[in-house]
Amino acid sequence: MIRGTRKRAAGVMVTLCLALSACTMSTDTASSNHDGTGPITIGFIGGMSGVFAPYEKPALDGAKLAVKEINAAGGVNGRRLKLVTEDNKSDINESARAGQAILDDGAVASLVPVDLNYGGGAAQVIQGAGKIAMSVGGGSTQWAKFGPLVYNVGTTATSDGAAMAQFAHDKGIKDAYLMVDTISDFSQELCDGFKTRFKELGGRILGSDTFNNKDTSLGAQITRMKSAARQPGIIANCSFPPGGALMVKQLRDAGIDSPLISSNGMDGDFWFKNSMPNLSGVYTVDWASVWGDDPAPGVNKLVKDLAKAQGSQPQNQFGVTGYIAVKAIAAAMRKAGSTDGDKVAAALNSFKHEDVGIPLTFDKDFHMDRTREYRILQVVNGRPKFVTTVKTAGN
Repeated sequence: MIRGTRKRAAGVMVTLCLALSACTMSTDTASSNHDGTGPITIGFIGGMSGVFAPYEKPALDGAKLAVKEINAAGGVNGRRLKLVTEDNKSDINESARAGQAILDDGAVASLVPVDLNYGGGAAQVIQGAGKIAMSVGGGSTQWAKFGPLVYNVGTTATSDGAAMAQFAHDKGIKDAYLMVDTISDFSQELCDGFKTRFKELGGRILGSDTFNNKDTSLGAQITRMKSAARQPGIIANCSFPPGGALMVKQLRDAGIDSPLISSNGMDGDFWFKNSMPNLSGVYTVDWASVWGDDPAPGVNKLVKDLAKAQGSQPQNQFGVTGYIAVKAIAAAMRKAGSTDGDKVAAALNSFKHEDVGIPLTFDKDFHMDRTREYRILQVVNGRPKFVTTVKTAGN
């Protein structure tokens, strides 16, 4: 999923990182990680409130579950894992500060937020200290080449969009309309990926329009869509709640019943179960189904364990991504026989369908998974369900 906001954080990121570059980890917190005897401290940075809470709170639950399982099985290289957390409040200005705080807590590797601009500052600080930073599922392609110690367990937005297009083509759909959320670079990349692949497959783009996630009315966009030559065979909803949810409702209220397809940002039923309880004709491209029907039995077991840990039905796959991020770091530390950042990175670069809950592949030049098989979920009468799988050529 998600997301590189158009509100550019580059200046803030660089300034804060430079300001923090002189900061060092205290010897008290560092010693237990580097003398090979104490626990291995893994950090988690995420928004426990704000726009990213629906994604990063579940990711934290997944990370906690992974730490619990790993410790129950004897830890990593004979040492237990310790998880420390830092809430960035979904605040773009908190990123670098959160990264330094996690280092001050003794982290030798850390999970960072989904969004590049909200998590990139933290990743830069952590990488600058020689540690691994791993996003729990952001979609910006820039994550893949951010630096030698920065990784992302997600897939690229353009690959997600290509998977959306492939599914539409496989269903025999010939034309599409694009709705692009301007709040996010991810959304643009997502629709770009859809458009490119759909046209390669012989599909036609009837039109394209933009909106902002904070808009309260899409009346003008709906009027323009209705003026198209015909009702589209499918609408690419390149957004996420609340704006993406508002778009679905207003389209349906306006009598536009074309199917809609989105990325994992529109996961879950939380955004429609009250306002559109009988919703149908909505598809999402995901890495895992959290509804007990994933084709991989191990994923279904993991989701059950997450539901038990959370005390409720998981709403999206980010509990899974938080889990696999910790599992990936732990597996790489075992392979490396070390917590040293460069050695762990070399181990991560060797991952080829590494089983960390779901298969995970990296290489030294591209630190996101370009081989993953997607799940297509469909909402029918208010209930999400697994439909099929789709693979793309990657990016």
